[in-house]
Amino acid sequence: MNTFEFGYKQNDITPKYGIPLCGYFNERPNKGAYDRLNVKAAVFRTDGKDYAAIVSFDLCFITAAIVKDLEAVLKAKNSPLAGKVMYCATHTHTGPYTTNCFTDASDSSYLDDLKETTIRTLESALAGLAPAELYSAQTECTTLAFNRRYVMKNGKVLTNPGKLNPDIVRPEGGVDHAIMMLEVRQNGLPALLITNISNHTDTIGGDFVSADWPGRMEAEIQHELGFDLPVMTIIAPQGNINHFDVTSPVNQTGYEEAKRIGKGYAAAIIASRYRLTKMDNTALKVVSKEFEAPYLQLTDEEYVAAKATFEKFKDEVMEAGRDFTSEDIAKGTPFVMKFFAERAIGCRENPIKEKRIEQEMVMSFGDQVAIVALPCEAFVEIGFAIREASKYPMTFLATLGMGEIGYVGLPENYGIGGYETSPSRGLADRTVGVTLIEVAKELLAK
Repeated sequence: MNTFEFGYKQNDITPKYGIPLCGYFNERPNKGAYDRLNVKAAVFRTDGKDYAAIVSFDLCFITAAIVKDLEAVLKAKNSPLAGKVMYCATHTHTGPYTTNCFTDASDSSYLDDLKETTIRTLESALAGLAPAELYSAQTECTTLAFNRRYVMKNGKVLTNPGKLNPDIVRPEGGVDHAIMMLEVRQNGLPALLITNISNHTDTIGGDFVSADWPGRMEAEIQHELGFDLPVMTIIAPQGNINHFDVTSPVNQTGYEEAKRIGKGYAAAIIASRYRLTKMDNTALKVVSKEFEAPYLQLTDEEYVAAKATFEKFKDEVMEAGRDFTSEDIAKGTPFVMKFFAERAIGCRENPIKEKRIEQEMVMSFGDQVAIVALPCEAFVEIGFAIREASKYPMTFLATLGMGEIGYVGLPENYGIGGYETSPSRGLADRTVGVTLIEVAKELLAK
């Protein structure tokens, strides 16, 4: 029987008015906030000596560079948390940039404040360690997430092909409907709920800050329970998943959609809390491994095709003041064709020559629960393979964990269409998905 202690703290990281929002192809200076963004830190200790921590950001992603900066501070302070923290993001598309993505829009002062706030939040959680108990359970929700890559009648794959599109044949892949839950209790009162859900966090659009459906889910859970239970949402593999039901004509973009999805997940979770079972073995273990994530190499045929497409559409421009959307991508509008052709050409003519070294981490609680951090937007099939190989009955999967290298599928997902695997300088090679699975297997076996 282990002694188990827990500490928690969260702090506001909402950007000031005007700081651009990340998630689309053009920067969107924010005009205010629907709701606040937070950094949340949960610190665990067993037997007075073994530490682990999870930090969750209401941001689109965090980079390996940010993780290294935070770890350097912890090491300089001789913190017992150094090397023991799993950093992850909720992937909201209505939060600020943490690095340049499609456009040079990151704000250095915001990043400096973010790092300082994160360290302060971790230290407060560490200082608050107190006896606790850990409970786990699993449920599911089958109505809110869908595979967003579809095989079309022409044999190609198209991302977000549009609602009621008659050319859709079938989804390319599956959907992970599982919802995994960890609940920490202190003196009989729930102190933190950690959920693991597979869905894209991009329901709102526009130019107002929001934590998207995870924020609305937390608010709904708190409302239903009648007290402010903190909820930390870890996003499971969702690189090929979103909330759009193509069989329905209903509009599914806007803040109301974030509320609908948040309430839906909250209902599934609240209805299943009775399943939470106390874990007697809470021994902590944190292991990690660095691996190379090489950049995509363009084939000769892909390069020739990209050059021809760019030449055909080189004079096309997007209407002033408009960001192109998933509908533009699905329709293959001329400017979008040029945009993606230019990105593909960059793989060959302006390749990134530095080696990209990333990190996977596994945090385990006894012999029942493990959390695997994947530094990317992994396709659900990668998650399925990791869970199948795991010795832990409950294996949480934290995408956008410890960094972000973009979309990663399996080899068969490349070269057949779809936005996620369209060539670009930063896209991971076709083999990286297999590497993620193998590294996870190695770490889970320790």
